[in-house]
Amino acid sequence: MPARHTVPSAAAPTGGGRTSVVVRAADPISRAGAEAQLRRHPGLELAAEDAAGAPGVVTVLLAESADAAVVATLRRLVRGADQRVVLVVERMREAELLEAVECGVAAILWRREATAERLGRAVLAAARGEGDLPADLLGRLITQVGRLQRSVQGQPGHAPSGLSERESDVLRLVAEGWDTGEIAARLSYSERTVKNVLHGLTTRLQLRNRAHAVAHAVREGYI
Repeated sequence: MPARHTVPSAAAPTGGGRTSVVVRAADPISRAGAEAQLRRHPGLELAAEDAAGAPGVVTVLLAESADAAVVATLRRLVRGADQRVVLVVERMREAELLEAVECGVAAILWRREATAERLGRAVLAAARGEGDLPADLLGRLITQVGRLQRSVQGQPGHAPSGLSERESDVLRLVAEGWDTGEIAARLSYSERTVKNVLHGLTTRLQLRNRAHAVAHAVREGYI
C-alpha cells in the first residue's frame, strides 16, 4: 500500500482552484516531459521557474539520484512549512533517502512510476500538506532509522517519554502505510482528530511532514 500522510497546511491552490507547480530538472528534455505530463491535469497550472520555493507553489524536482547537489537544492527550496517539493528520482540509496526526508520533501516518486496521473496526484497531495512515499521506500526508511536508533540507544523497544499514547498509536499506523481515513476507522477517531494529532505533533517537534515524523519517531524510539 503506498504510504500517505496528512498534515493540515496553509498552502492553498491558486488560479480558480488550481495548484501552481514548477518543474526543475538538469536537462530541458526531462523538464519538458514533466511539464507535458502536468499540463494534462485540470487541477494544475504551470508557474515560472523563479516561483520555485514560494509559499503555495509545489516544486517538482527531477534528478537521477538524491546526491549532495540535489540535497543542497532541496534545502534551499524547503525553507519553511509552506514550501512543498515532490522529488522524482531514478534511484536512491538509504542514506540519501533519510537525508531527503529530513530536508522536508513532501513526496518521492520513482521516475519509472511518474505517469501523468501519478505525478499530478503527488503534486496535489503535497499542496494539501499531504504526501507519499512508495511502499518500498517507506520500508527502507523505517529499517534505516530503526537501525540508527538501536545503535544509539542500545536496547530496542525502550521508548523515552515525549509522545502521548494517542500520538504513538497514530504514528505507528502511519508507519505501516495507513491513510487518514483508515487510521480513523482503526482507532475509532474522526478523520479531523487524526489530522489534528498529526498537525500538533509535527508543529511541536518542528517536523516537516509525515515521512519526517515517522523517521523522527523511530529514530527516538517512540515507535
